[in-house]
Amino acid sequence: MKLPALQSVTVEILVDNFFDVFEPSRPGIVERVVPGHLKQPLVAAHGLAYFITLKRNGQTTRILMDAANSPLPLFNNLKALEHSVEEIDALFLSHGHPDHYGGLLSFLGLRAPGLPIYIHKESYLPKLLITPRGRIGPWTLPREDLVTAGAQLHENQGPELILDQVLITGTVEATTPYETPLPGAKRLVEGKEEHDCFTDEQALVARVEGRGLVVLGGCSHPGIVNMVKYAQKLTGIKKVAAIIAGLHLTPGGDQLIKQTIAGLKEINPELIVAGHCTGFRALTQLALAFPDNFMVSCVGTKVMIVGG
Repeated sequence: MKLPALQSVTVEILVDNFFDVFEPSRPGIVERVVPGHLKQPLVAAHGLAYFITLKRNGQTTRILMDAANSPLPLFNNLKALEHSVEEIDALFLSHGHPDHYGGLLSFLGLRAPGLPIYIHKESYLPKLLITPRGRIGPWTLPREDLVTAGAQLHENQGPELILDQVLITGTVEATTPYETPLPGAKRLVEGKEEHDCFTDEQALVARVEGRGLVVLGGCSHPGIVNMVKYAQKLTGIKKVAAIIAGLHLTPGGDQLIKQTIAGLKEINPELIVAGHCTGFRALTQLALAFPDNFMVSCVGTKVMIVGG
C-alpha cells in the first residue's frame, strides 16, 4: 500500500502511566515538559492517549489516538498542554480496552457531530481478563453509543488510510513464534467466551520523508515485532524512524522480554519510546539493551520526527 510521505510527525504523550521530570530530553527530537511552565499540573494514569500532528505539503492534520482510561486525565492534560477538542480532525482507537476508550464518549460530547472515528469492527466485542485475583470485566464499548454521540464511524478489518495521511494496519499478521496473547485474555462472541487473540488491535503507521516509518501502538498485544514487520510488509518500507507504544511485556516473563529485544534489534529503529503497559521490569531491560535510542514515555513528552 502506497503511503504518502509527510514532512514531519509530532507525537505528544497526552496520557500515559508515567510522569518524571528527571527523564532526559533530546533537543529537537524528544522534549520533556517543564512543570513550572504549564497552566496546570499534568496527570498520569493507567491509560493512553497520543496527540499526533502531521505536516504534509504545508497542511496540518491532527489525530487523537486513543482516549485514555477516563475523561479526567484526558481533559486535564489537554488543557495543561494548551490543546482543545476542537483541534482534532480524526480519532483512532487502537483496540477495545477501556484504558484506551475511557474518555471517548465524553470527548464526543464536547464535539460537534461528524468527527471521523477509525475503529476495528471487533473492538465492540465484550472483553475480560482472568487474573490471579479473579475475573475482571467484561468491558464493552457499545457501537450505538458512538452513533448517538454523532461519531462518523470508519470501521475496518484490513489496512486503511486515515484522511489519506497515515495507515492503520487492520488485524496484524502474526509472524513471530514468541509473540502470543496472554492466556488470561478473553472476549465474548455471540455470548460465548473465547480466547482473545487481539485481532482488533492495530497500529498507526506514518511515513516521514527520508526517515522511514513511525509506528505507534496502543498495548501491542499482537506483539510489537509482529506489528512493525506487518507495517513494513504493507508499505514496502524497511527503515523505521521511531516506535512509540505500550509494549505489554512484563506479564509475559523474561523470555518474552529477551526475544522481543532481539526482534527489535533486528528491526533497528532509530528511536524507541515505550510506556503504559510495558511494565517496569521490561522497561529497565529495554533501557539496558538500547542505551542510545530508548526513552521512557512520560506524560507531556513531545516526540518530533522531521523529514530530511
